[in-house]
Amino acid sequence: MKRVSKVLIACLALILQQACSNVEESPYVRLALQTEPATLDPAYSVDYSSGMLSSLVHANLVRYTPEGELAPDLALSWEISQDGMTYTFHLAPARFSCGRSVEADDVVYSFERLLDPGTVSPRWWVLDPVLGAKAYHRNGIGPVPGLEAPDDSTVVIRLERPSPHFAGLLAMPAAGIVCREDLAALGDRYGRSPCGCGPWRLAEWREADEIVLAPNEGYRGEKPLVEGLSFRIIPETMTRIAEFEVGNLDILEIPRAELDMWRAAGHALLETEELRIVYIGLNNARPPFDDVRVRRALNMAVDVEAIIAHVLFGGATKAKGVVPSGLRRSPYPPEPYPYDPDRAVGLLAEAGYPDGFEMEIWQRENPEGGRILESIQAYLGRVGVRAKLVTREWSAFKQAVDHGTPDAFYLDWFADYPDAENFLSPLFHSSNRGGGGNRSGYASGSVDSLLDEAALGRDPDERWELYRRAEEIVLDDAPWIFLWFPTRYEIVSPRLRGYRMPVIFNGQSFLDVSF
Repeated sequence: MKRVSKVLIACLALILQQACSNVEESPYVRLALQTEPATLDPAYSVDYSSGMLSSLVHANLVRYTPEGELAPDLALSWEISQDGMTYTFHLAPARFSCGRSVEADDVVYSFERLLDPGTVSPRWWVLDPVLGAKAYHRNGIGPVPGLEAPDDSTVVIRLERPSPHFAGLLAMPAAGIVCREDLAALGDRYGRSPCGCGPWRLAEWREADEIVLAPNEGYRGEKPLVEGLSFRIIPETMTRIAEFEVGNLDILEIPRAELDMWRAAGHALLETEELRIVYIGLNNARPPFDDVRVRRALNMAVDVEAIIAHVLFGGATKAKGVVPSGLRRSPYPPEPYPYDPDRAVGLLAEAGYPDGFEMEIWQRENPEGGRILESIQAYLGRVGVRAKLVTREWSAFKQAVDHGTPDAFYLDWFADYPDAENFLSPLFHSSNRGGGGNRSGYASGSVDSLLDEAALGRDPDERWELYRRAEEIVLDDAPWIFLWFPTRYEIVSPRLRGYRMPVIFNGQSFLDVSF
């Protein structure tokens, strides 16, 4: 095996050396997408590719930096009233890529369109805290009282209740500002021919092949330092690797299984702990998973650290809580569920299952997920739990999980915005059971109360203390088998300068990169 690895490394070095001399330098930053965007319409951009590209083409009032900090975008500045109920945004001069100036009415129009029940946007909830938003989404009778444009460069947003993370919601792709005239002219075709006011404009879209973005000369902020961005649609991992090796890509996400090879070849890798948690959700409403002793036993039955080391090649951190380290204001609690199969067997016996039981774990089609679940299946078998693995394509899987069909399911959760609230309220508040995010059906009055109180708070330390207490209860109740926070690895072409790896999926605007 070591000899094979050395040969592969030598070949890789040779290929890269040849690539530097044989491949013509492109004026574009060249990237790869695993999946083609479904649309570039902000109202419908729910998948990774759609959200990331939509955020490049459309400006928001505010945006995220690669480090996950809020920064001005279309808004030059903003103020928040003392009671946290009114946000006033002052817009910078900007133009849509089709040429028209951006005005405050465009912001109001874009937000009312997102909320309009006729739009049927799955992301309307981004504006849920706005005064009158829920009523407008329900009946479509406007205008929305919480949205106002007193002049061409000022937007005033009034809330129904304080929402400490509201500004972060406005940085999500769904809150991108669209051109009313273009939408009226294009209708359903807008998602393929958007007219945004972001730093980039759509120059070309060759289906299942390539999407090219060029600078939007009307963008209000700094201008890009490169001629454009090229996103090639390359679903196959090995093809993406080969394209990077021959110099046809500038940024490559490294599969965990390949880390040692790339490091041994002398390449410095960028890495970050993703704002993402991987878990096995347990159907808390169904026996035997309605018994907390069973849920705790399943956590103790699985050696998560061993799976990280041997299946994920060290590319993750064990989840000792549900909030990632980058969003915490205090350390993790003591290890809640160390690997202890003997204790797991004892808990199962206490719960009335001395001989274990049978269960199904559902997963979507995913080769790595299959290997992971086979390991988990083996660990559960050692304590008498006979797990059958069920694989479904994504839409069928999601529908089944949202309706509580499986005993258990293997899933992950990406941050919509970098706030601890996003890893607690959607996933564990009882009001979000089902498709709202709480797919395990977990319900705790104590957790609900803590999360509701935190949602009204403004002091960061006080909010975090409430979230910490809620997390502590969730860990004790064990509605999931808690697995890990993945680490993302990337390698960047030597010709590319200024690239910073984003912690949030739409946190890289490519304005600072150059050759």
